[in-house]
Amino acid sequence: MRLMFYRYSDHTIEALEMFDNDDKIDLELILALIRHIVLKEEEGAILVFLPGWSDISSLNDLLTAQQMFRSDRFVIIPLHSLMPTVNQTMVFKRPPPGVRKIVIATNIAETSITIDDVVYVIDGGKIKETHFDTNNNISTMTSEWVSLANAKQRKGRAGRVCPGKCYHLYNGLRASLLDAYQLPEIMRTPLEELCLQIKILRLGSIAQFLGKALDPPTEKAVNLAIKNLIDLNALDHSENLTALGFHLARLPVEPHIGKLLLFGALLGCLDPVFTIAASLSFKDPFFIPLGKEKMADMRRRVLSRNSKSDHLTIVNAFQGWEEAKQRGSRCEREYCWDNFLSANTLQMLHNMKGQFADHLMNTGFVSSRDPKDPKSNVNSDNEKLIKAVIVAGLYPKVAMIKPSHSKKRPGVKVYTQADGKVCIHPKSVNAEETEFNYKWLVYHLKMRTSSIFLYDCTEVSPFSLLFFGGDITIQKDEDQETIAVDQWIVFSSPARIAHLVKSLKKELDSLLEEKIRNPAPVDWQNRQSKDCAVITAIIDLITTQDKPTVSSTKGTLWRPAPRGQHTHFKDGNDDDDDD
Repeated sequence: MRLMFYRYSDHTIEALEMFDNDDKIDLELILALIRHIVLKEEEGAILVFLPGWSDISSLNDLLTAQQMFRSDRFVIIPLHSLMPTVNQTMVFKRPPPGVRKIVIATNIAETSITIDDVVYVIDGGKIKETHFDTNNNISTMTSEWVSLANAKQRKGRAGRVCPGKCYHLYNGLRASLLDAYQLPEIMRTPLEELCLQIKILRLGSIAQFLGKALDPPTEKAVNLAIKNLIDLNALDHSENLTALGFHLARLPVEPHIGKLLLFGALLGCLDPVFTIAASLSFKDPFFIPLGKEKMADMRRRVLSRNSKSDHLTIVNAFQGWEEAKQRGSRCEREYCWDNFLSANTLQMLHNMKGQFADHLMNTGFVSSRDPKDPKSNVNSDNEKLIKAVIVAGLYPKVAMIKPSHSKKRPGVKVYTQADGKVCIHPKSVNAEETEFNYKWLVYHLKMRTSSIFLYDCTEVSPFSLLFFGGDITIQKDEDQETIAVDQWIVFSSPARIAHLVKSLKKELDSLLEEKIRNPAPVDWQNRQSKDCAVITAIIDLITTQDKPTVSSTKGTLWRPAPRGQHTHFKDGNDDDDDD
C-alpha cells in the first residue's frame, strides 16, 4: 500500500490514513487551507461548507482568534438559519478591492442561494440530515457524508463568474463510496400529513398507493403513520377519514398543528394559538448571534414571563413586536434588535396567521378573516387555557418532571414513557428551570442527537391532560381513587372530583365532535347555551386549579401516583442521583 505513495513523506501518509477514519471535520486543517488560499491564491471569496451550527461557530472562533483575520482585509460571514437576517444579506454584497470575503455555511449555500463572487470552495464533506427512526418513533439528526449530487453542487458554487477551485476534504476512496443522491425525503420523515392527503384525494389504500412510489417508504413507517392518525382520531380503524381528519387534511400544516388550530378556534383563544401554530409550522423568530448566545438566552427567558412555556414565549415576543410596530419602524427595529428577533420571520408568521384564518372561515369555524376578531378571542388572555389547547394539539407528546437530587446537576430530571430519561433542549426556556408548578410537560419534537432532546415544551396542569389528553379511567385503590389518562398518566383524586371530571370530559368530547361535524363559531354571548355552559365549566376548572409543585405534593388536590405503582415509564439512567 505504501508503494503507491512513494512521492509523499511518512508524516503525510499517516495524516491521510487518520483523516478518513475520523468522522469529525478537521477545523484546524480548514483554517490552514484558508491561510494557504489567502497567501498563495488570487483574489476571490471563499465559501466553506460545514454541517451545522457547532462547526460554524468553532471555525468562526478559530478565524477570529488569528491576528491575520481580525484585520479589515477580511469579512467573515457565518451563514445559518439561526443567524440574524442582516448576516444573510451581507453574503451577496461584493467587498471593496483588497478585502476578501469568507462565508462559512451549511448546505443552504448549495442550491438555495447563489453567491456570485465565490472563487474558492472548501467542502467539509459532511451534511446534517434528519431521519425518522420507526423502531423507536423518534426523529434523529446526524452528521453524514455528502452524496455525489451534494458534492457536485458544492463544486459548482466555485467560479460562477470566473475560473474557480473546489477543495473536497476527503480522499478518492471515500469519494468512490459516496451515495449518488441523498435518501429521498419520503423515506426519512414522518408520513402522517402525506397519508391524510392520500385519503382526501380518494387514492385508495395508503399502503398500496405508497408502495407504487419510486422509493417507497418501509411498511413499518406506513403502519406507524396510520396508527398515529387513528390515535389522533383523524382516521377510523378501517382507514377512513373521520370528520376531524377531513378538516386536518384540508389545512396546510401537519395534523397535530391542524388540531391545535381547530381547538384554538373552538375555545376562543384564536390569535395566540395561531401564533404558536405558525411558529411550529415554520420556525421560531429568535436568532442567535455568535458570541452573544447567553445574552440571547436571557432575553428569551425574560420574554417567557415565567410561563415555563416555549410556546407562550413566542406569543409574548410576537405581541411585543406588534405593539412596537404600531409605534413606528424605528421602534420595531429596536425591539427586534434588543430581543434577538428576526423581523422577517415575525412578518412571515403574521402572514401565515392570515392564511390560517382564511382556511377556518371558509370551513365555518370562525366568522372573520381577522385572527384578532374579538368574537374568536374571548379567552385569549387565559394562559392556562392556551396551555390546555397546546395539550389538545400535541398529546400524546408528554413528559414527566421529577426533582433531581444530584449534586452535579441540581434541578429536575425529565422522562418520557418510551425513552426513560431525556433532556430539555438547551434553547428552551425550561432548560435551566428548577421550580415547576406541575409535574408534566408537553413538547412538539423529540430528537436524538448527542442525547434525546425535547424541543418546544410547555408545563401543563393535570386538568389540561385530563380534559384534552386521551381516554380517562377511574380505579379504586384501597382507601383512595385514581384517575388515569390512557392508563399511564395517573393521579390520586377524591372520588367526587374524579367522577365529575369524567362526566365533563364525556360532555366535552361529544360537543367537540358535533362542532367538528357541523362547524360553527361558539356563541360566547349566549352563556346559557349548552355549548357555552360545558366549555365555560371546563375553562373554570382549568383556570382555578390549585398549584402543586414538583418538590412537594402535600395538601394538593391532584397528586401523581407513585411511579412504581401506577405511572409507567421506561427506566432511565438515574446514576446521578447519588452524585
